[in-house]
Order: sequence, then C-alpha cells, then structure tokens
Amino acid sequence: MALASLLTTVLWVGVAQVDVMIWEPGGEHPYTTDFELEYREAERTPIRSRTTLVGYSVRLVPARIATKVHHVVRGLLNCSGTGEELIVDGPDAQLVVTLPGKDAVSAIGTRVPSAGAYQIVLPRAIGAYACGTKRNAGDRWVIVGSGLFHPAGDIDAADSALRVLEATGTRMRGSYAFSDASRRQPVRHDYKVTWDLHRQVQP
Repeated sequence: MALASLLTTVLWVGVAQVDVMIWEPGGEHPYTTDFELEYREAERTPIRSRTTLVGYSVRLVPARIATKVHHVVRGLLNCSGTGEELIVDGPDAQLVVTLPGKDAVSAIGTRVPSAGAYQIVLPRAIGAYACGTKRNAGDRWVIVGSGLFHPAGDIDAADSALRVLEATGTRMRGSYAFSDASRRQPVRHDYKVTWDLHRQVQP
C-alpha cells in the first residue's frame, strides 16, 4: 500500500454485523446489532526488522460508529426491543501496513504478511438495549482480528484469526463464528460476526 500524502485523509468506511443467539434456561433470545463504521488513519509507528524499515503500525481513530439493534425474547418472557445509537469515544482500531515485498512483525510479535493486517473493536455489540427501547449502560465488545493489540474492555467474543487485507490493501472483509458453550454457564451465546470496509482517500 502506498503511503498517503500528508495533505490527504485516509478513511476506512463500511459495515459490520454481530448476530447472536442467546440460549437461556427460560427460552431463547436472538440479538442482532448492525454497525455503520468509519475510521480515520492517524499516527504511524515505524516497524523495523533490525535496522530495515518493513512497515508501519497505523492507529485507526473512529470517526463514526453507529448501531442499530433488534432483538426478540421467546420463552417464559416474550418481548422485543430495538434501539439506534451514535457511539462517541469508541475504541481505536489498528492497521499494520507493510512495505512492498516485506513481511512485518508487530510490536507483540505477530508476523504480518505483505498484504497487511487489521484489528477492530465493535463496542456495545451485545445487550445494549432491553425490551422496548430501554437503553442499557453496559459496553460489551466483539473483536474482529487478533494479534495486533490487546483490547482492554468487556469482551464478549474475541476473534482467533489474524485478519489480512484484501484487494491490494484496500478492503477489510470477513466473517467468523464463535460459541461460548465450552464455558458451561447457564446462558450460552452463539455468535456470527461479519464485516466489510473499504479504503477511501479524500483530498
């Protein structure tokens, strides 16, 4: 990926979805959060192999995180809920950009291929709204990608894969499924996470 001019703004714009089936002792609770996402590329930290520059770690600052929630409770209690929210002060994401022909190793030791890699935090992904339109205060995160940094928050689902950029470094796209059934708790969550963001350069 070519380095952007200091006179341009580089954005990553797109959507994501967290779709979770919550299995409770008294019934089931499908919960879906749709995200509209926009991140701005901010400061770059050089990555070196010995003395050779091989790439950059790029901070992605959330310019817009908007959510739309829909869920249903079926069982002993039957109800539904919705909510829309514009999240301010959302958590940063991170991108590792490699120079042509190079592989980079991030600050925590993960090898990133020449295509580059990324990691995103989806805030308020689960349980942000109760029945009706009641807004809950909790901020439960779902993570896209791994190995670039360690998010410090209330993580509901963590990705196990390093996520590599597509389309010559201009697209973040993918999906994964996760279940916490192995925790053997009374409530089980089965997740499907999808996302698709494109790189845009603005003068």
